[in-house]
Amino acid sequence: MLFDVIVRLLAAMGLTLITNAKGITTTSVVVSICIFLFMEVSLLFKNRYLDICLTAIPFLYTEWAISKWSDYSSSVRSLMMWAVGILAAFTAIALILYRKMLNYQEQLNRTKDDSRELENVLENKNRRLLMEQDQQVHLATLAERNRIAREIHDNVGHLLSRAILLLGAITTVNKDEKLEPQLKMLADTLDESMAKMRSSVHDLHDDSIDLKKNFEEIIGELKNFTVNTDLDLDEAIPTNIKLTLIGILKEAVTNILKHSNGDAVKIIMQQNYSFCTLSITDNGTVSEETKRKLQTEDYDGIGLNNISSRARSIGGDAYFYTDEGFTVYARLPFGGKN
Repeated sequence: MLFDVIVRLLAAMGLTLITNAKGITTTSVVVSICIFLFMEVSLLFKNRYLDICLTAIPFLYTEWAISKWSDYSSSVRSLMMWAVGILAAFTAIALILYRKMLNYQEQLNRTKDDSRELENVLENKNRRLLMEQDQQVHLATLAERNRIAREIHDNVGHLLSRAILLLGAITTVNKDEKLEPQLKMLADTLDESMAKMRSSVHDLHDDSIDLKKNFEEIIGELKNFTVNTDLDLDEAIPTNIKLTLIGILKEAVTNILKHSNGDAVKIIMQQNYSFCTLSITDNGTVSEETKRKLQTEDYDGIGLNNISSRARSIGGDAYFYTDEGFTVYARLPFGGKN
């Protein structure tokens, strides 16, 4: 913008000098002021053609005024006209180049914005890809743990069980009292091996419980409902809490599918260092009889009893509300029963 103003200012000064070549008069001063106004006011108009017309008027007027200088020779008038033409050409070229520069700068800024936006899109895609890869690795790890647990249970467990049975048969028919201590030691060793093997298999299976995957599968059953979720799913949750959460959610979803006449479900799970909460709310209507039974804890449904039992089994609590639809709310402590 400043460059544009300077170019027009220089052009106006050049035209003013040419206009006042015959001497400074009141008319020449007024004409000079008009030239400055036309040159600078044209900047206020966004229309390109209007800008060109307003800029060209001072040059055309100056050419016309020079042609009327009868007291000057034709050669002088021609020289003055050439000067005006050169000044007009300089102004036009400078303004055209300036416009092109602005256009290129705008394209460059647009390209930078597009590049930045594309870079952000690529970063988001890469982030999602990494998350999907991590999830695939996690699922593959869990699947491998399950396979190892099954292999140990089916093969090693079977062999240990057969060895214990054989040792029991040998102990029964043994008549040598000197061998009894050794046989008892061997039996204790096999029993301890079986117990440790079962504990290892149990730990492998517990670690393979994917809370997020199980929640997604259960929530996926609500195909005819609008589902809003706010889930703080942390795989570091104790195994007994995971199993209880999955069981409560399954019972609540089954209850919604069987009895709810609503069309929306909201599921919220939150946790802190000592406990977690799970609430499942649907917007269906609840009969007065059902409200009365809930207030008196006279549940006649197996599902609600199962939810309460699951929560109490690990030292937690389950509540049922009918303020807006039907809500199942469970609070489970991390330091509860195993």
